[in-house]
Amino acid sequence: MRAKLFGLLFLFFLAGCNCNKDANLIDYTKYNIVEPGNGIYAITKKDVQQKEILNRAHEVIFYKNNNISKIERYSAEGKLTDNFSVAAITIFEYDSEGNVKFIKYFDKNASPAEDELFGYWSIEYIYDEQNRVRMEIYRDADSKFLTVPRDNKGDIAKINFIAPVLTYEYVNDKLKIKALDKNFNLLKEVIGDKPCIPFIDCGEND
Repeated sequence: MRAKLFGLLFLFFLAGCNCNKDANLIDYTKYNIVEPGNGIYAITKKDVQQKEILNRAHEVIFYKNNNISKIERYSAEGKLTDNFSVAAITIFEYDSEGNVKFIKYFDKNASPAEDELFGYWSIEYIYDEQNRVRMEIYRDADSKFLTVPRDNKGDIAKINFIAPVLTYEYVNDKLKIKALDKNFNLLKEVIGDKPCIPFIDCGEND
């Protein structure tokens, strides 16, 4: 999952949910057969017929207005599962321009689920007038900004973490990326790649 996104976020290690299948929220569904593995499951066959997912680990992708509104992940036994290194349910919310505004994760019981490694429950995206991502905000299951880990001296701990706030400044052909803490204090600044949104353009469903 999120390999490209996390490749960027690792630079900074200096170092409710409506989960019901409401017909008003869904236009159509697609089915992918998946194979659980280390890190994240791989999609082995895309857009299959519903009958093909029988006794196979799979995901169901729900669409509304041609946008992904929800992804549900199932074991081979046909039960929602949190065992694919990602929560069973991912919910997408969009702004008036059709851009992803929030991504939220829920477990198989439809309770908010934090990422196992980085501890975030939701990601919020803020855009500029050209619909480019200008800011990402990471929050925990209590909707609070993530906290930057620090050692006993108060210095940033040398472990992998996601900064609670990332900002993007588009300067000619370069992208200036800033990692900020929950008080918007600068942690690190780099020149990097265009931000991508998990399950939309980060490659998870390629």
